[in-house]
Amino acid sequence: MADGKPLNRTAAGAASTRHKKGTVHLPVAEAYDRWARSYESGDNPMVFGASQAVGLLSRTIGAKVVVEFGCGAGRNLAQLKQDGAERLVGCDLSPGMLAKARARDPDFLLFQQDMSQPLPLADGFADLALFCLSLEHVGDLVAPLREARRLVRDAGTVAVIEIHPFLSLGGVGAHFHDGDVLVRMPTFPHRFCDYIGAATRAGLAIAACREWRPRDLDGAAPAQVFKRGPDVPLLVEFTLTRAGPAIMEERL
Repeated sequence: MADGKPLNRTAAGAASTRHKKGTVHLPVAEAYDRWARSYESGDNPMVFGASQAVGLLSRTIGAKVVVEFGCGAGRNLAQLKQDGAERLVGCDLSPGMLAKARARDPDFLLFQQDMSQPLPLADGFADLALFCLSLEHVGDLVAPLREARRLVRDAGTVAVIEIHPFLSLGGVGAHFHDGDVLVRMPTFPHRFCDYIGAATRAGLAIAACREWRPRDLDGAAPAQVFKRGPDVPLLVEFTLTRAGPAIMEERL
């Protein structure tokens, strides 16, 4: 009973059932295949912010050869090419996303594979290795960061742009609506110490760290960008450089 009125348990139960039926949990590749149709047409606040972070990174570094881990539909690769990159390589688990990337630019060299697995590219191949909204799907950060370190030249850069730990630790992660269905997928909330420790073990040093707040973003932002106010960071960006031999995992 609420406010002296009997609670309609049938209606409440039905609402709960509808909510449960309206949410599906899919493996990462399957979820992104389904998301590929609408990924760039929505008002995703993280994609909006990450696009600006990538744009600034691209103009600042001026990389000519780029590898993106978890490249999705190729949005970031296209931005980097527009800013002067000449060779662009991406890998992703989702065939649907890779099809979008190929349609966007046939010159992209694309691989369908897990980002923790070695790419068939030479050591020191790239000026820039990029992770953008992709490491949240990886439990162990060391393997992909170690592969990124292998691929960048001695003076190269590994860039990480991800959902800020303040948000991911509070349950914010990749999800989308497909009609009336809320689609969720496996995500791993990473702390600052997780990024720092993994970078060190992968043989990388942190050259810079930036927290992107809503007030730092330009243009007409989706309403969700300011959901928590102008000063709560949405994204964290790490700029990493080669520091020395990668530390091998200890075997207990």
